[in-house]
Amino acid sequence: DPPRPEVRNAISDCQRAGIRVLVITGDSKETAEAMCHEIGVLDEMDSAQRVAYKAPHTTNGQVDTLGGRSLTGAMWASMSDDEQAEAVRHLKVLSRVEPSHKLSVVRYLRKQGEVVAMTGDGVNDAPALKQADIGIAMGSGTAVAREASDMVLVDDNFHTIVSAVRQGRAIFANTKQFIRYLISSNIGEVACIFFSAMVGTPEALIPAQLLWVNFVT
Repeated sequence: DPPRPEVRNAISDCQRAGIRVLVITGDSKETAEAMCHEIGVLDEMDSAQRVAYKAPHTTNGQVDTLGGRSLTGAMWASMSDDEQAEAVRHLKVLSRVEPSHKLSVVRYLRKQGEVVAMTGDGVNDAPALKQADIGIAMGSGTAVAREASDMVLVDDNFHTIVSAVRQGRAIFANTKQFIRYLISSNIGEVACIFFSAMVGTPEALIPAQLLWVNFVT
């Protein structure tokens, strides 16, 4: 299926916001790379950094990995644990995968301190959805995927996730500003009462005065 028109802008918003997007699919490597170029997950710089990988099960023995940014499930399975942990730092596209590959990618990312959101719609996505910090199931997906996830995306639209992240960050920023305001506006009252208690003098501010200060500020 062709990508939705708003997906490319959503991917661009993610990149500007510091959110890394990985595509993990059962499609062929060529199809996955073509789609990722179209939506902006892969760019011209990725295409320029071409590295040949000695891959198993290939006729010529060499597969272009775009500088380690595009791997297949067979390449992933042939790597050691240390190699997989290093590869996931640069990975953008993982094609021809098995369910265990998705789960291992999520585990490596979490071990590296990343907050991982995983989307999926099938039964084979359930383990990775459960392992991720935030599992996001498609509304049109299987009941197993919806049960394993933390939230369900009713409209099956990636742009909705980006909008939710934007609103969540705005709420978080507003909450921090509110807490900062409360601390800065009340520190004088706290300090006044604290020092009065320390030196043993009568209360500097009575309750009515505290209420008035809070009311006018």
